[in-house]
Amino acid sequence: MKNIAYKILAFLFVPVMITSCTKNFVKINTNPDATTTVPSGSLLSDALVRTSTVDMESRFNYCHAFMQYGYSSFWSGTTYVAADGPASSLWNHFYNPVLTSLDILIQQTQNDPTQASTYAAARIWRVFIFQKLTDFYGDVPYSQSGLALTQKVYTPAYDAQSAIYASLVTELRASIALLAANSTQTVQGDQFYSGSAAEWKKLGASLLLKVGMRLIKIDPTQAASLAKEAVADGVMTGNSDMPILYHSAQFANGIYTVVQDGVEHFFLDKTLVSEMQNASDPRLPIYGAIYSAPVSQGGTITDDNPADFVGYSFNSSDPAPTVRINAAVFGLQTTPFFDFQYAEVAFLEAEAVVRGYITGDANALYTSGVTAQMQSLALLPTNPTITSAQISAYLTQNPLPTATEDQIARINTEYWLAGFAFDGEDEYANWRRTGYPVLTPNPGSVSQVIPRKMIYPQSEFNLNNANVNAALAQYGGTNTFNTLARVWWDKAN
Repeated sequence: MKNIAYKILAFLFVPVMITSCTKNFVKINTNPDATTTVPSGSLLSDALVRTSTVDMESRFNYCHAFMQYGYSSFWSGTTYVAADGPASSLWNHFYNPVLTSLDILIQQTQNDPTQASTYAAARIWRVFIFQKLTDFYGDVPYSQSGLALTQKVYTPAYDAQSAIYASLVTELRASIALLAANSTQTVQGDQFYSGSAAEWKKLGASLLLKVGMRLIKIDPTQAASLAKEAVADGVMTGNSDMPILYHSAQFANGIYTVVQDGVEHFFLDKTLVSEMQNASDPRLPIYGAIYSAPVSQGGTITDDNPADFVGYSFNSSDPAPTVRINAAVFGLQTTPFFDFQYAEVAFLEAEAVVRGYITGDANALYTSGVTAQMQSLALLPTNPTITSAQISAYLTQNPLPTATEDQIARINTEYWLAGFAFDGEDEYANWRRTGYPVLTPNPGSVSQVIPRKMIYPQSEFNLNNANVNAALAQYGGTNTFNTLARVWWDKAN
């Protein structure tokens, strides 16, 4: 990972007023200095940067509420109310501009052997984005996505999630092989690894592991096969392999707008606070602090003692919450964004060992994941360092149990703890996949059942009605949080 400067390409479209017809129209109205293609590096850089500058409303309003990381009076997700605004933000900002840049890049590099590594990296990041979309919404436009400009497909069909997952595997395998064959070729516009094809190959293998482990309920045989394949390909082995986006004030971390908004400088949830207090977790005073008021109102930290923290409770008779997300760490425009943590890879490997999918030492991987995640926090503003002694004490108090199901529970509880702030939608998917941590639904909510699939954006019903309704048929037939609305791999027990 490198803290490198980046530039975002600005597209300026200047309309031309046509005053008369002429046989020299094309020559007269063609700018001899204009480029006909966008530099590949600009396109990849644009996609990577915008991935974590996009609107975070879906991630916090819904995912953080569902996963009981936090609470805001502004969030409809706390009471499981379907609302189009927060539900559609991930869709709107991933399809355009992120996937738009990637689709253009893939099209213009696919037949250029001098840009093979850049082409492969773009395909890997496209998998990263599409897994998030399909895990969140279920069936989504995939095979016809991005064809509006080239084939005039303005109402793309929705692909079955099973077919999307099969394609994600194919894309990752091809990209990993391409990077291996072009290991010395620089990835242009790389914001993560200074152009290293070898590091992108590790990222591709790590994504293959995540894709495979999503399938434990629907196809455990394939889950085991893909986990074994991914580890053999070479997944991340430490924090230096993490894709981290170093933001600037000009292109701010998307968490900034959520934390700095007066109604969204949110309180931590009692579920999270209690878990961390009971475990003597040294991350708690990094995740949260007591403020005199929301930061948008000039609030400052008045208490950072975890023993004093009170989280938001569903029970109105409990004390009022006091601890908010630590804005000094997570709420700055320049806070680095951890797109995919090495700790998550270690926990997936540990679980795969416990399930018998791969060979290895589950305890060593569990320890590595906890250690790496705590150490990675030092990269954030204020450089919050957790000492080796604190990490050792935490692991002593919270060891990996001996019984198989208890091990899976502990590993995935750590996965949940590691995902705070940066990756709410992935933790939401991991919870649906494993059932851990065990969460008690809000008894005062609309359904008293934590939703298991996000509703589709209203814009799809306005612009792509036939296709979205065809997809909706298998999710209860209504665009609501209902018991039939589960994604393909989230097979009901």
